[in-house]
Amino acid sequence: MNIVYFVIGDSAVIHIQVGFSIRTILSQTSEEDTVYVVTDTPTMYCNLPHVVTIPITQERIKEWRGKHDFFWRVKIKVLQQIAQMSPDKAMMYLDGDTFLHGSLTEIKEQLGKNRGMMHLDEGCPSEMKERSLSMWHTVSGKTYAGITIGPQHHMWNAGVVAIPAALVIKVTDMALSVCDGMLDDGSEPVTVEQYALSIALFECADQLIAADKWIGHYWHYKYHWCSYIAKFFVRSYRKNYSLEKQLDIIRSTDLKGVHRWILTKRTFAKLTGQLY
Repeated sequence: MNIVYFVIGDSAVIHIQVGFSIRTILSQTSEEDTVYVVTDTPTMYCNLPHVVTIPITQERIKEWRGKHDFFWRVKIKVLQQIAQMSPDKAMMYLDGDTFLHGSLTEIKEQLGKNRGMMHLDEGCPSEMKERSLSMWHTVSGKTYAGITIGPQHHMWNAGVVAIPAALVIKVTDMALSVCDGMLDDGSEPVTVEQYALSIALFECADQLIAADKWIGHYWHYKYHWCSYIAKFFVRSYRKNYSLEKQLDIIRSTDLKGVHRWILTKRTFAKLTGQLY
């Protein structure tokens, strides 16, 4: 399987998140797996085994943003490029603020059953607020890439996007076509790429399922998770841990339990106004 990250900029906070996420994946990968990092800072990831960096320039990013200058269209283009490079392998995209806490083998088994995955089903945009609802009013009932948009097309969180091997070309091409069509119609751009990927996977896969059973996504809890990850890397540096030692620590850690602990800490902070 191909695992894909898209990382732009020089923010240390972002890079430690991606670095930790990659390590949770590497703790379970086999020889058949490749991690691709599409980034404008490839030196941050060049010494990790099974990790292939694909440099991306600002000129390419500008091109991939398209005529409507929509940044997150680049995400679909990244997936499309990996699909074209490796059309016979399943693909899973991960945001940097994710971690593998379940079985990578089970994820592969689900993809092998022609099931697609995204992080969570957020519901139909018709039931949402503000810009997502505005997008729905623009696109509802219209046809893109041969698909008429209706209430069966839910918005799924795109922090995880996993595509079966037989569908990587079809899904990425369809998602790009849907995204561009919606932008052409003046849709609110904030969640268009996410909705386009949701629609393409829903239409192409036998079933679209939630990935949260296996992968955590902490976009609401970044302060506490970044603190945990920073401590992990500082301890590794001070004790001169090898990469394999880091992976052993991850294998022996209940990361889902860590997440529950972090949720408790966040609730405490909100109630008391204190961090910890």
